[in-house]
Amino acid sequence: MASQGAQGNDPLTCEVSDQHGVLVVRPVGALTIRTYGYLRDFLLKCVADQPRAVIVDLATLTITSDFLTSVFVTVWMRTTQWSTVPFVVVPGPANATRFKHSPTQKFLTVRPTVSDALQRLTEPPAVRRTVLWLPPSALSLYATRQFVAETCRNWQVHMLAADAAAVAAELVTNAIQHTASPATLRLELWRGRLTVAVTDDDSQPVHWPHDNAKSAPVDGGLQLVVHLARAWGCTPAWSGGKVTWAVLDVPARR
Repeated sequence: MASQGAQGNDPLTCEVSDQHGVLVVRPVGALTIRTYGYLRDFLLKCVADQPRAVIVDLATLTITSDFLTSVFVTVWMRTTQWSTVPFVVVPGPANATRFKHSPTQKFLTVRPTVSDALQRLTEPPAVRRTVLWLPPSALSLYATRQFVAETCRNWQVHMLAADAAAVAAELVTNAIQHTASPATLRLELWRGRLTVAVTDDDSQPVHWPHDNAKSAPVDGGLQLVVHLARAWGCTPAWSGGKVTWAVLDVPARR
């Protein structure tokens, strides 16, 4: 079991155990205004690792105010647009009443125990997923385009192949230019959206174009990603490195 902690006057640590590919996170200490950001960022990193699921066990967490439970909704909202990893909260006896009457129930999957959460885990509906390992070489760009084009054909979303290949190539190019590590390209098709995600071992965040980039002339690079995607981002991973991702809408069939 691994453990990491927040810095400052309000002690909060997070213990993490891997149960058959599921990350079970146990925050220990107090959730306060000061530790809110730490817990949020830690959980985002856990989801970015793309385990089978993330289960948050709150049995040893003291929540000092009701509104702080919004941290779990924030994590869900930030990840649901690009990730299919189930995110489950187990309040525990001390926090059960707080969650029972909380509006967070509208967004979150809440289970009474970790055991129940593990038993009731299900794969997200109609998800297609494939992964390609890429060496830190310019030759990876050719492999990326071929892989994306073939995947789009196999998944019968050939109308998205050109845009998806362009986005994937830019994300892989960014990894090759700024890191010395191999990269992993992941494609996921679900809910009428295609997620293109590239994982590398460098924790330095990606510098995205400014917010007005969608209306600016497109000259390639990450600006092309911003122009083509409905959403994009970069998330640190708990195991190290980062995930750079973009989400494209699948055009309606005619």
